[in-house]
Amino acid sequence: MEKDTSFLLTGIKFNKKRFAGDFSRFKKRKQRNDDSPVDDLSYFKREDTEAEKVVVSVNKKRKRKTKAERVEGFSVFKGSDSVPVVTDEGSEQEENNQKELNRQNERDLRLRKKYGIHVSGNNVPSPLQSFAELSTRYGCESYLLHNLVKLGFKEPTPIQRQAIPVLLSGRECFAKAPTGSGKTLAFVYPMLMKLKQPSKDGIRTVILCHTRELAAQTTRECKKMAKGSKFRIKLMTKELLRNTDFTKLPCDILISTPRRLQLCICKKKKKIDLSRVEYLVLDESDKLFERSLLEQTDSVVKACSNPSIIRSLFSATLPGFVEDVARTVMHDAVRIIVGDKNAASESIKQKLIFAGSEEGKLLALRQSFAE
Repeated sequence: MEKDTSFLLTGIKFNKKRFAGDFSRFKKRKQRNDDSPVDDLSYFKREDTEAEKVVVSVNKKRKRKTKAERVEGFSVFKGSDSVPVVTDEGSEQEENNQKELNRQNERDLRLRKKYGIHVSGNNVPSPLQSFAELSTRYGCESYLLHNLVKLGFKEPTPIQRQAIPVLLSGRECFAKAPTGSGKTLAFVYPMLMKLKQPSKDGIRTVILCHTRELAAQTTRECKKMAKGSKFRIKLMTKELLRNTDFTKLPCDILISTPRRLQLCICKKKKKIDLSRVEYLVLDESDKLFERSLLEQTDSVVKACSNPSIIRSLFSATLPGFVEDVARTVMHDAVRIIVGDKNAASESIKQKLIFAGSEEGKLLALRQSFAE
């Protein structure tokens, strides 16, 4: 091809006078290019490189944007690089604590199911797996553990497994368990642990029983469990009622029937003071809340006016009216039922004997006693 580029202008007419200046510029450039070959694409290359720089800078900005738009824990854009999840040590510790709490709740559920324990309430303490936990979990005194071994207690009964931790944690409770299931130990033992040492501040614990015989039996068991300590445990008898100045009575644990304790409260002189009582136990509460004893029991409950008192009800049966009364005097209480509610005990044999008259009933009773 000829070097002359006039063929580019073929068929086109230019006004040379009008564009004389432009024609002269192109002619000078053409003459200079003919002498030495110069890369006539250098101008466009410069533009290309500058454009590439602009594109690279824009891409860098975009990359920064994509990194900035990532959210903690996941990335908005799918890419090969992953953003490490930033975890707070406090939240991780809290998560571990929650997992451990869930595991403990599962263990508690299995243990309660195994022994037929049914509970209701907020934040119910874990049941005991053995008496050894009294030392590890609650710092029980050695003499109390020694008394347990001496009395022949090896494993806690179902009511003891749940009621003892509830009372040791400072919670009120009303519990139902069959006759002969160890309810006395379930409420006496935590009281002895919490009282720790004898005091001269007056009566600190009251245990109400519906009969004199049950009150005497509870007193004997309480003294056996407190052996080795200096706790003053008193049974309200006729002699004590007649001859004692109750304003100076040295007593830590007082055990009585509702009637006798009501007489002490109503005395004009030498009146008993129950305002410092820390623990109030209503044993066989289904009987204490019957119509014949309800007024007497109510007067004792009102006399125990300590704001921080811990009340507990224990019974072989738990009728609906007992629960209703219990809820009126208790705060944030735990309900404990061993076995089926209001069901007969499996450990007690029951039979029905028909007697034609009162004499026949006496004969049948004598025969059963003889057997």
